[in-house]
Amino acid sequence: MKDLKSLVKKYWYSAAILLLFLIAVFLRVYRLESLPDVLHIDEAGLGYNAWCLAHYGTDRYLNVRPFYPQNFYGGQSPLYTYLLALLIRTVGQGNLSLTLLKIPAVLASLLLFFVGTKSIRLVFDDQKWSIAAAFLLAVCPYYIMSARFALDCNLMLCCSAVALLFFIRFTQTKTLRNLILSGVFFGITMYSYALSYFLIPIFLICISLYLLYTKEISFRRVLLWAACVCITALPVILFVCSLLFHWETIHFLGLTISPIASERMSDVGVTSFWENIKDIIKITLTCGSYRLDAVPKFYTLYPLSIPFIVLGFIGAVYSFLVSLYKRTFQADSIYLLFFLSGLITIGLSGSGYVYRANSFFICYLFFLIKGLFLCCRFLSSYHTGFMLLLSAGYLLWCISFCSFYFRVYTMTDVCPNYLYSISFRECVDDVNLNLDYADLYVDLVNMKEFFFFYYPTSPYDTQDEETFTDGIHTYHFLTDYSTKISPSSVYVVYKKNNEFLQNLSESGLAYQTWEYPYYYVIYFE
Repeated sequence: MKDLKSLVKKYWYSAAILLLFLIAVFLRVYRLESLPDVLHIDEAGLGYNAWCLAHYGTDRYLNVRPFYPQNFYGGQSPLYTYLLALLIRTVGQGNLSLTLLKIPAVLASLLLFFVGTKSIRLVFDDQKWSIAAAFLLAVCPYYIMSARFALDCNLMLCCSAVALLFFIRFTQTKTLRNLILSGVFFGITMYSYALSYFLIPIFLICISLYLLYTKEISFRRVLLWAACVCITALPVILFVCSLLFHWETIHFLGLTISPIASERMSDVGVTSFWENIKDIIKITLTCGSYRLDAVPKFYTLYPLSIPFIVLGFIGAVYSFLVSLYKRTFQADSIYLLFFLSGLITIGLSGSGYVYRANSFFICYLFFLIKGLFLCCRFLSSYHTGFMLLLSAGYLLWCISFCSFYFRVYTMTDVCPNYLYSISFRECVDDVNLNLDYADLYVDLVNMKEFFFFYYPTSPYDTQDEETFTDGIHTYHFLTDYSTKISPSSVYVVYKKNNEFLQNLSESGLAYQTWEYPYYYVIYFE
């Protein structure tokens, strides 16, 4: 019995973290290919871009090895796209799938689980608070949902969290290795999302001034830290310069750097600064218009978390002001300044979407734990009962959310829509297997990227916006009231597409129908 107690005492922390990690893995990979049950147009474009890069060395617009792959009128950050291209070449053996598309997001979320847990342990120096952080990272809605949605920008959260972890280690150990690794990962973060071009420099300036003021770092080390960031992010710096100064195309380290999406710089300004900040705080604590990263009722981190996040933020501000007065360093200031840098970035660039401020969620984790810590300290002898009651509340919210997300949640009610598509692959596969036809019309709201995600082909053959010919069949990507009705054609049509169905009914032609959950396949004898 004594040996058993000794083993429990020795390994309880590792066992708790392992159990929570397994829960986190399950909540991120269960039904990964079918949930969410729609494909976002940016996911489709990213996936097809990565496939083209893996096979032909160009994006889908024929830009050769672009640093910033083109996506409609803008671009997509390179980190996710090139990671996916690597997976296609290796794990996928040249093939693209929905599961493969989401693997980088899943891996980043699982890495965030360990990084966030370790960061909280370092700051609070208490295993119990790091277990609380691991629990929140495992079961809160945003951490789960963002792992199942392949937006390129979502990698910014994980990358910045890793950089902050090494920086926290540096402040505690003063070792040069941790400072260099922090700089390298802040540089890598700048490959994850364009908003980091503002976020990282603002934060580095603020935290450097704070560290110099509290005499936590020497000016020489600040310069070394900045050099590590700049060397790691040199292609990013060249890209930003090409945007600002309209440089000609640069070929650097095998990449083509050109000013794609330069018009997006016009979005930067101070006109709606405070409105942008108020809006982003509201939607990141509740939910925005994108139901792919948060849903009403459950919010991003559950409604239960909001008062503790606010309390933790106030506590961090107080600690920061005291540290300025006493000229002593406080670890709280790292998260506070990173969060404020993010607010400034959003204030300047504007946003109506949670995913644009995904870096907030490492700060929210800290503020939430800080708020719980302050409550427990205030309640003193009652803190055990308080934490048990709170844990039960979070567990009930988690069970309710998982029941909703895995049994009820759907996005199919928004289709047809140029932003989302329900998989039509089964329909097209059945048509190709069983019917002869000259033209196939697929109901894609004129978004060919949805088609080429499921049926990727050489980008040199897909430059026409409305049709694609493989030498045998011609594929059309718009099906509406104006679509020509021809007996030699087959039509894959959303059941909600009343315009086309009315046109078909008025044509007077006799036709056959195969019915699927969300589509009709219509053909003529």
